[in-house]
Formats: sequence, C-alpha cells, structure tokens
Amino acid sequence: MQLQIDNEYDRLEAVMVNRPGAEIERLTHENMRRFLFEDVPYLRRLQDEHDAFVAAMKDHGVGVYYMREMLGETLADETVRTALLTQVCDTAGVPAIRDDLIGLKHWSLPELLVLLFAGITSEEFHERTGKRVGTEGDDPVFLLPPVPNAYFSRDPAVVVRDTAISSKMHYRERIRETLLVRAVLEHHPEFSQNTICYGGSSEPTEDRPYTIEGGDVIILSEDAVLVGASERTRGETIEVLAQNCFRHGRIKRVYELAIPAERSFMHLDTVFTVVDRGMVLWFSQVMANIHSIHRYEQDENGDGTSARRIAETRSFPDILRDEFATELTIIDTAGGHKHYASREQRSDATNALAIAPRLAITYDRNERTVAALEDHGVTCIGIDDSELVRGLGGPRCMTMPLRRAPAKA
Repeated sequence: MQLQIDNEYDRLEAVMVNRPGAEIERLTHENMRRFLFEDVPYLRRLQDEHDAFVAAMKDHGVGVYYMREMLGETLADETVRTALLTQVCDTAGVPAIRDDLIGLKHWSLPELLVLLFAGITSEEFHERTGKRVGTEGDDPVFLLPPVPNAYFSRDPAVVVRDTAISSKMHYRERIRETLLVRAVLEHHPEFSQNTICYGGSSEPTEDRPYTIEGGDVIILSEDAVLVGASERTRGETIEVLAQNCFRHGRIKRVYELAIPAERSFMHLDTVFTVVDRGMVLWFSQVMANIHSIHRYEQDENGDGTSARRIAETRSFPDILRDEFATELTIIDTAGGHKHYASREQRSDATNALAIAPRLAITYDRNERTVAALEDHGVTCIGIDDSELVRGLGGPRCMTMPLRRAPAKA
C-alpha cells in the first residue's frame, strides 16, 4: 500500500478502520467520563452500526483495512511485540507485567490482541498468572486501562501526501491508540515501506507535550495543510510539524487555525469538513468567528527545514478560495438554522466523510444538514448512529484514509 492523500475529496481508494470490541464493555456510569464518553454504548448495536458504515464504503469501491487484524499480524513478530509491549506497559506505569505479556505464556496472540484494547484488571491478571501486581496510576482496578475511543481511527495517525503523521494524544487515556497504530504503520509489511514525517518511534523529541490529533488535520491541496489549534493540538506542535513537512518536501504551506479549546469542539473536523474542491461544510457559530490564523512557510534563509510563521491578513474564506483555486461554497450546519445547528452539531453533523467529490457519508439523524448538503448537489449516504454517536464522533472521525485516487485531468 503506497500512501497517498492529496486532498479531502478525491475518490477514496483505501481506508483503515477499527471495529469496536470488548473495550466498550469496560465503560460504566462511574468511569465513562474518565474515558471521554458521555454515555455507555450498547456494544452489539454499536458493532452492527459500524459494520453498516464499513459496508457503505465497500459498496462504493473503498478498500477497507481493519486495524485490529493488521496489529495481530504485526505482533506475530516477537521483536516488534517486545518493543510495543514495553512501550505500552511503561506508559501505563506497570512494567512489572510486560514479560508475562510478551512471552505469550498465559495468553494466546488473539487474547493478547483483545487485552491491548480492552485492558486488564489486577484481578484478571492474578487469575491468569497467579501474581499480584499493584498499580502506580489513579485506578486501583485496571493495570492496563481500556481504550474505548479506538474506533475513532482518524485521531492516532493521518496521511499527508505520501507520508504519515503519528499523533501524540492530548489525554493519557488515548496514548495507547497511537502506539498500536504506529506499530502497524512502521512494521506491517503492507505499510512499512512508507515514511512517518512526524511522531515516528525514532523521534523522542516529538513526544509529549507536543500533542496533535488527526481530527485537527485537513489536507486542502497538494501544497497546503490546515491544522486546528484546539483542545487537543498545540500550536507548538504545528510549528514542528511544518518544519518536518518542509524537510520531507511534502507540502509548501501549513495553516494554523485557532478554534475554541472546548470539549464540544474537540477537533477542527467537528466544525469544518471538505466535501469537494471549493465546497465546505461548517458550523458557523465557530467558523464565522475565526480571528487567529497563521501561515507557516519554509524560511528560504534558513537550513531548508526552518518554518517562518506569518500572521494571516486574509480571511479564512479567502484562504480557502486561494488554496482551492476556485469559487467557494460554504454550507452551514443544519442549513444555518441556529437552533437545529446546535442540535445537529451535538450529533456530529459537520463531521461528514467525503468518499468522492460531492459524495459523503453522514449520520441519518442530522436531517437538516443532509438536506442542506443535498440542496448544493452533494449526495449523502446516510448511516444509523444511535450508538456510534455516543462517543462524540462522526463518519470522518471513524476513518483513517490511506489513499485517494488523483482526479482525472
């Protein structure tokens, strides 16, 4: 698989997803907010809805890779398994359990794969190994906490042109997602020939506190990337990312767009997505009030990797017109009706996934946003979301695009 994402709207050829599993059943009323959920999903229905979402992509010719399956194949290599489990256990503050996991003495490889997502409690560890291990973290029950957000595969990594960004998650509860996806990108034969331009395992200087998540990264064109400075992505990170992109020769401009650092707008793609060249969907309550925009360009007087930060004088719509090199059509969430826009924003109406120009997957429930899109010539593929939406993410959040076909001249 040669990675190639030059924009947000050309025909999607391949994508990585992560089907939700046993980690969802770890959620309770008491711990759901710790794990960044507002409610407790019903797993079987959640899986049915996710399966229907994947089927909709396959019906339109999209090749789908399952991250969990790819990780299982990657972990068959003992060297890779040792390195990954060392990272996982050290990050969780439980290095004492590493050797029991690496050797597969007490768990089969399929069981280990479940454990990496669902976590393990001290009692479960004792039942399997006969050993008692305390924890250094806040939770006296979980040795390895679960990662129930892992079905939002957009955030751990994002492809920019023919390279990848390995994210650095803002909340500790999501760090393991990055470790698992990075192991696949670096070591699975399907992907290992590609490069990681930011966040590779050999780049410790790019680790926390330089946080960035995939939902904040939007590919405007072959030359330009838009990154939200949000609750989850730091401005300092965007500068380092720009330097790396320039050094790798992938793009010419990186835009830093400040959005409110609030949970309700956790990523840029919760308030702004692209459905075709020159056609965007946005939540105007946020996007019409953007005032802080900076542009990074390569400093010609530097060493070839330096990024020059320039305060933008253009408005955001003008930037989009220039980068798309065409007229701009802005579609407001819920058609601009303030009351319904607020309702549908809560259920990720703006988080549409374009799988081809003016062909997007959306949640059925966001009827007024769907109507607004269709009024502008966008065909919407609606999917059920009574459970998917409980994690506060939409179709774009649930995908990591790997390759889009270039537009025909």
